[in-house]
Amino acid sequence: MNEGLIARRYAKALYAYAAELGQEQVLYGRMQTLAAALATLPDLSEALRNPTLSLRDRATLLNEAAGPQPEPSYLAFVRLVLARHREESLRAIALGYTDYYRRKKHISIVRLVSAVPMSDEALARIRRQVALRTHGEVEFENSVDPSIDGGFIFRLNDYRLDASVKGQLGRIRRELYK
Repeated sequence: MNEGLIARRYAKALYAYAAELGQEQVLYGRMQTLAAALATLPDLSEALRNPTLSLRDRATLLNEAAGPQPEPSYLAFVRLVLARHREESLRAIALGYTDYYRRKKHISIVRLVSAVPMSDEALARIRRQVALRTHGEVEFENSVDPSIDGGFIFRLNDYRLDASVKGQLGRIRRELYK
């Protein structure tokens, strides 16, 4: 069966279960933490694939990876995933849950990369404008990357606007080589 399809089904089912318990937001944070842990700690993924490690030990690893004092709904999710041998899909399930939660709650993800630090006032203005246009909440991430030589790169969910000097020079270079 398609790995993405499995992950989406588990993510939707987990959201429905969390909604019944009123824990969607709490599990949203847990799934973000779990996805980040699985992405940044290759030893964790390797340990979960280790057949000599007991289910109890795998559950303990996953419970610790999600942060302190996991909720019963998270613990039940971990037991289900391990019982169904879906450890390989855990990161995809966690990412699927966060995406599904954002869609349901109308949360937009904004990533702004600029060549120099932007003022708090400018960032607040951008956040307000995005919130007005998307009619929802905004999760905002700002970073500085001097390698773009000026300008900015703005990402809103799947939309990307590259107004950096480096990006503009690259577009001009491609046009000249055509």
